[in-house]
Amino acid sequence: MKIKIAIGIVISIVFTFLAFRDVNLQEMLAALKGANYLWLLPSFLFMLISHFVRAYRWRYFLEPMKPQVKFSPMFSALMIGYAANNIFPLRLGEFMRAYAIGKSQNISKSSAFATIIVERLIDVLALLLLLVSTILFYPLPEIIEKSSYGIFAITFGAIVFMVFLMEKSEATIGLIGKLLPAGMFVKIEKIVRSFLQGFQALRKSEHHLVVAIFSILVWLLYAATVYISFFAFDFPQQYQLSIASSLVVLVTVSIGIMIPSSPGFVGTYHWFCMQSLALYGVPHSQALSFAVVSHALNTLPFTAIGLLYFWKENLRLSDAVVEKETIEHEIEKESTSTK
Repeated sequence: MKIKIAIGIVISIVFTFLAFRDVNLQEMLAALKGANYLWLLPSFLFMLISHFVRAYRWRYFLEPMKPQVKFSPMFSALMIGYAANNIFPLRLGEFMRAYAIGKSQNISKSSAFATIIVERLIDVLALLLLLVSTILFYPLPEIIEKSSYGIFAITFGAIVFMVFLMEKSEATIGLIGKLLPAGMFVKIEKIVRSFLQGFQALRKSEHHLVVAIFSILVWLLYAATVYISFFAFDFPQQYQLSIASSLVVLVTVSIGIMIPSSPGFVGTYHWFCMQSLALYGVPHSQALSFAVVSHALNTLPFTAIGLLYFWKENLRLSDAVVEKETIEHEIEKESTSTK
């Protein structure tokens, strides 16, 4: 674990260096001083609403374990997870989120964690579908348009895989076993079977449309947050950035923060945000200024909210590591029992 933490910190340092390497600090400070921070208020509001929608959508994933979970504990667990991801290494926030909802609602923590894994997968699919749709209707940078075929193929393939995994679970797992080396398959099978726990909610056909709508809505709210933040630095006027541009920035940053890094995605968030803005001709100094402000908007207030819920739920910091090991053990045990 210590090695993984060290690697994450090193990666953040490298990307932070890359982000600041070609930046004129005086120009960056001038951009920060000249920004209109009043635009961050509606940006924060849209981000907060997106978290409300995400928490409400989660109840559909949790329904097979406990029908009609109240909104308050779901939102509380979600915020605790966000705060933990910004403080702890190794994405421990996902485990803390599962632990918080499991403790408050008396449900299996490993099953709750499985719903979070599936939720993340569906989020990626929704984001890719939005990007593909954007490419069809808006002129985007050439590099984005050229990658659209690959993005569409990945999206379509992932959807097909999810459908087969839900409808033909054992046959699909068996096919994976034939395609992969035995050693790799043992690890992949555990992950796939944990997915199946989270997929239980999607087996109900009446949930498909609701989950899809909420998933698209979450990312549209994220895109609106980015787009409104553009106005703080006058990017729409100076560089003709549109709502489609905010989707490109959103996709690029989302890909970047998947890379293991220090808590809070320091460095990776900033560099990938800068690279996406560079596609539209935004200078490095202004782009980094935006990245710093955008990152702060996404982390500081919601970390504070999460810590407040953390204190309210009487959780301890040590629970993050303990529950990570417990949930991983439960997933392994349940995966073995389902064979």
